[in-house]
Amino acid sequence: MSAGDRPARQWIERAEVLALRESARWKEISPAAQEALDALLAEEDLDAQGFRRRVAAFRRAHQDAWDVLMDFLDERERAHRHVPDSATVPGGAYDRDTADRTPQAPPALPDDGADEDERHLNLCLTWPLSREVVGPHWQLGTGGRYELRVDIGQPAPDSLLRDADRPFPEEALAHDVDGGDWLQVTVLSEDFAVPVGWYALFLPPDRPSWVCACVPDGPHGCRPQHRDRHLRIPVTAPLVPTHDARLRVLVSHRGNQLQSATVTARVGEREEPGTGATTARVDFTLTAGFDGLEELPDRDTAIRISRGVDGSVMVDIGGGHQPVSTFWLTEAQVEGALFRARSVLTDVHAAPDPLAADARRVDRLDGGNGKEYQEFEDDLWRLAAVGWDLLHLLAPVPAQRAALRGALSAPAAIQVCRQEGQPLQFPWALVYDIPIDAGGERRVCRTGVRQALRGDGSLRSCQDEASHRLNSLCPYGFWGYRHTIEQPPSRRGGGRLARFAGRRAAEPELTVGRSLSLHPELASQHLTSLRGRFGDERIHDCDSREALRHELSRGRSDCIYFYCHGRRAKDASGATGWTELEIGHEDRVAPTQISAWAADDWGNWAQTSPLVFLNGCHTADDTPSTWLGFVDLFCDLDASGVVGTEISVSQRFANEVADLFWGHFLVGADVGTALHRVRMELLRKGNLLGLAYTAYCSAELRLNSVGR
Repeated sequence: MSAGDRPARQWIERAEVLALRESARWKEISPAAQEALDALLAEEDLDAQGFRRRVAAFRRAHQDAWDVLMDFLDERERAHRHVPDSATVPGGAYDRDTADRTPQAPPALPDDGADEDERHLNLCLTWPLSREVVGPHWQLGTGGRYELRVDIGQPAPDSLLRDADRPFPEEALAHDVDGGDWLQVTVLSEDFAVPVGWYALFLPPDRPSWVCACVPDGPHGCRPQHRDRHLRIPVTAPLVPTHDARLRVLVSHRGNQLQSATVTARVGEREEPGTGATTARVDFTLTAGFDGLEELPDRDTAIRISRGVDGSVMVDIGGGHQPVSTFWLTEAQVEGALFRARSVLTDVHAAPDPLAADARRVDRLDGGNGKEYQEFEDDLWRLAAVGWDLLHLLAPVPAQRAALRGALSAPAAIQVCRQEGQPLQFPWALVYDIPIDAGGERRVCRTGVRQALRGDGSLRSCQDEASHRLNSLCPYGFWGYRHTIEQPPSRRGGGRLARFAGRRAAEPELTVGRSLSLHPELASQHLTSLRGRFGDERIHDCDSREALRHELSRGRSDCIYFYCHGRRAKDASGATGWTELEIGHEDRVAPTQISAWAADDWGNWAQTSPLVFLNGCHTADDTPSTWLGFVDLFCDLDASGVVGTEISVSQRFANEVADLFWGHFLVGADVGTALHRVRMELLRKGNLLGLAYTAYCSAELRLNSVGR
């Protein structure tokens, strides 16, 4: 049989080639092929993807040896487990030649009348030899070998995601190679044994995806008959029975996590039908399509946060072509880390009042929101110690930290994606990647400090970072000063990740929801500043609950600004619940109330897509105990994004942050740039509290002005 007649098998791994070399069938391979395989096995620094590419090249040069390898693996698989017969495999009897050697037809165009913009991610489990689908009612067997079949196209009848109704975000793609796009597929699991690395999948603009042996991001040299309709990734079931073994599937494009899904399966002592319950669901979608988008900006590192079976938090960090770190944290670990980080940030801002009987605090900032140098250095030392601890949560193993530093060696763009329903809001900007021993002696990086305090804020890295070592204190060790960090919400119900905020108006409007318990003089000064930026007639000042409801329901404001206190509600048992915004004198507005307004009488936010700024106390500091926050609420209601503070801040400081941010945003800066400029302008005063503000949107989100 010729090389062109046999479809590419994508799950050949180093261990299987080693097994062939140790078998009696090794003698059936020519000396030249043996030499080529020995040379390939000697390259121990190849990752999984590089190994697969070299195997593809070997196949083209030594087709006879490839056939021997295929036969050997088939025989080994038969010895490992029985080949399902017509009584146990859906679809009938198994024919080895038909199942494994019949050329695949080229991927077909969508059926006439099908909506090309509604292609979906399809997932299912199959048996490796017959490639018959393992139905969702099947219980998997402990240690059993399966393949996860992946493709993108019209919803497949046998896909575990068929009823998910979540179109794949293909309009977000640039279509930059041969009229299509190379995507990366990564499978992660703590239950199944899965290959380390990523797989390439090609998605043309008007056809289903395919797999071929061409080099990703390069031109296609393959023929249609050499392509496989499906990507097949080997997975091995857990060795002990479990009701909820999970696989996490990530589909990425140039570092952007386009979509992710979770497969959950029941595993028993033996494989049998009728007792299983394999399910899958899409749990993150970056966008269901960008109107007029020509290309997505590259992202250097992607971080995915999901919920484990036992309530733990799963964190997957990717960089380059393979995962950097995968681990899980208990809720107690997460809440403890967040509590410490926010406590230190709060202490940097304000100290307890020794003369007050209550929890009142004294502002530690001067009248211009700055600090003396020695206080700044002390703050830098305390926050760096916390930031180093946060890095250990993200990359607990030295090799993981080294890999993460390698991926982020230069100022980078980091994309953080939260699984739907996962409430964790991590202080990513506070992460510090220079080793800190809190009991040792601090070493101030004079170059970095001088650059931060006297520079123009345009640089994102220290000019003397080569000298950084243990206990080096440099502002550019914090991710928030060095990198661009975006936290786009998952867009449910076909929503799209916004690139522009507002109505494309020549003169944008701002709705302000404010508390009347704020200091009146400072509030008056701040509103005067806002009127100077937006124009007096374009400021809608809401100092009561009903006034706020009216303006939000109009759906005409390009920007919405909450200038108020955030109060934590408590239930009848005294447990802390969600945050409520204080509007007017005593009116409280909870997320559920705004949700009710939207259900009853709401303007067209899908067209306006406003940017929401929550400038209050405890308005964006979700933890696993806050089940519904304003961030997810407003994003689900079609806001283009949300900016919020992680801690309680003084009114004078909140005024300056908002004034600086709106000033940059209104003249054309995107959210990522505007927030970074705010941080750097505060840093020049010796103030590190710019790290307490977080944006939940695309870093490239801009005002939708007429002049853009």
